[in-house]
Amino acid sequence: MKRDDPLRVPCVWVVASHRTLGNELGQPQCYTVMDEAGTRTLINMGLQPVCFPRVPPQRIALMLEAVDGVLLGGSATNVHPALFGERPIDPEMAFDECRDALVQPLVRLALARRVPVISFCRGSHDFNVAMGGTMYQSLEAEGRFMRHWEDASESVEEQYIERHFVTCEPQGELVKITGMGRFPVSSLHHQGVRELAPELVAEAHADDGLVEAFRSRDPSLFAWGFQFHPEWGWRWHPAYGRIMNAFVRACWEHFARRSGAAIPARELVA
Repeated sequence: MKRDDPLRVPCVWVVASHRTLGNELGQPQCYTVMDEAGTRTLINMGLQPVCFPRVPPQRIALMLEAVDGVLLGGSATNVHPALFGERPIDPEMAFDECRDALVQPLVRLALARRVPVISFCRGSHDFNVAMGGTMYQSLEAEGRFMRHWEDASESVEEQYIERHFVTCEPQGELVKITGMGRFPVSSLHHQGVRELAPELVAEAHADDGLVEAFRSRDPSLFAWGFQFHPEWGWRWHPAYGRIMNAFVRACWEHFARRSGAAIPARELVA
């Protein structure tokens, strides 16, 4: 393709999850899955999601050369606590060790290569643990946090409504992105950041003190974790839209550096 080919757009590596689901005969079967909300949002914002499942560590650098961003989405599974020096507190807790094996080195290498990273919910847990942070395995068991988890009886649309507010760090980078110091967010998680990794900095907290947004200490690098879900409702929620637009812009800028292509004016989102 030519450098100025309008069909050339940034590709974003959407990290897959691995789940045992019922097949068409109702039998359990293993599947590699991508969250539809994240992939649809990328497409609707002019980017192309791609997926490289089960990449061995020695091949991650090669695959990163082909993308302009990394998206770590949510999942019903949890980062294995062995990665932050603990044992599971609940024998029924669901894990995805194939995802863990890929994400831990991927996050660190993406930051080293200055590839934009955005992560939501479990994805933000991946990010924090990969950089050396720790997690609360159960917010409910801690007994001092507000309800951050959804109700199983609710529809999916109801589960993603705004449940509480977050307050941004004054003069922080999230305030610069959103133009807002406080806004409502969705909340669908049983775990949360206990200790933020040394190379990360908190940008927003819930009223109970839980970290809700964080980033790389290098503000020139787009590498963010969000406990909430800006990929849901980005068209109408002002903070979500500005967060996603900032990621899109970072991916276009990386694409331009990597390929030498000019960024179309219409892609220079605010």
